[in-house]
Amino acid sequence: MNGAERDAAVLEIVERGRRAARWVAAGRGHERVYIGGAPLAGLGSPKSDIDLFVVTDSGRHADSEQVEFEGDRVDIEYVKLPSLRGAVDLCTTFRATAGNMRQIGYASRSRMDTLARFLLGETVVDDGVLADLREHLEEDRGEFLRLLVARHCVDVQNIGDDVTGALLNGDLPGADYQSRELLYRAADAYLCRCDDPYVNTKWLWAKWERTAGDTLGPGTRAVIRDPHLPDTLAAVRRNVWLAQDLTAMAATGYTYRPLTTAAPEHCRRTREYALIPTRDEYLVMRRVNEGVALSRQGVLLWGLAHGRSEEDAVRAVREVLAEQDGADVPLAEISAYYRMLAGHGLFRPVSGETGMRG
Repeated sequence: MNGAERDAAVLEIVERGRRAARWVAAGRGHERVYIGGAPLAGLGSPKSDIDLFVVTDSGRHADSEQVEFEGDRVDIEYVKLPSLRGAVDLCTTFRATAGNMRQIGYASRSRMDTLARFLLGETVVDDGVLADLREHLEEDRGEFLRLLVARHCVDVQNIGDDVTGALLNGDLPGADYQSRELLYRAADAYLCRCDDPYVNTKWLWAKWERTAGDTLGPGTRAVIRDPHLPDTLAAVRRNVWLAQDLTAMAATGYTYRPLTTAAPEHCRRTREYALIPTRDEYLVMRRVNEGVALSRQGVLLWGLAHGRSEEDAVRAVREVLAEQDGADVPLAEISAYYRMLAGHGLFRPVSGETGMRG
């Protein structure tokens, strides 16, 4: 099947979804029905299912179900209106701070997935309520995306802990698997920052191709496509380092080309650290209550330091700030910040890493 045939098949899935939504609404008296899922996000395949969402008033919870429509399976999920409205209200103002990150915890992956499907979906039957909620979500799309990036970053941190634990246990296959999961979540964060927020890892490559491509260099694209290496430990290290780069760019909005070589020539970022963006600060954290608060420019330096000498990293930061912020920052000022980050242990010389943990 060529591309045009695939696109036509996916469009037919969307049209069947519309017909199914009207059929379910008419047969059961529902007033609010929307369709969502990969086909509505510009993804999907001829085998994609129809995802149909019925929004109900307060009352008894209805379990999801499957029905047959025109020979196809239709998945029906029931969403309570107060829950949908509460999720929209929660996620349209990014207010998590370094001192209170509870909002990121409330913004669970499943809740953000529901909102992304609603945002990218299509309302078929409505009494006006869904239109108002969608307008609210669309108007504050930037705030929603910031929160979704933060959610992905927290997931990266959590999976990073699993990678570290697996290495400490000598479980290299486990660390390899987890490092790939970590990389994919970080890639989702970067794509979200590029306004491609659909939450489903299985479509990661398709999203990367249409949104990022070679923007971050062919090396990054190659790793996203195939994160394996003959040397498994080298693959784990590289995947974690690239995940740090992707979250740094997702959180700050800066863009640069990461170094994806397995053995950087100069310094290496400490892999146990992960970035959590908040409204007021960027936290580079090793574990709960152990981290460093950085400025947006400091995160850029943390990213660009990897694999570069101090001189090259400082010059690279100055160039990015000039090109993307229009700022003229003295090299001496950036060098002082570099030494501060090194003093906090956020990166270290190659000689400082030994053994499985390193």
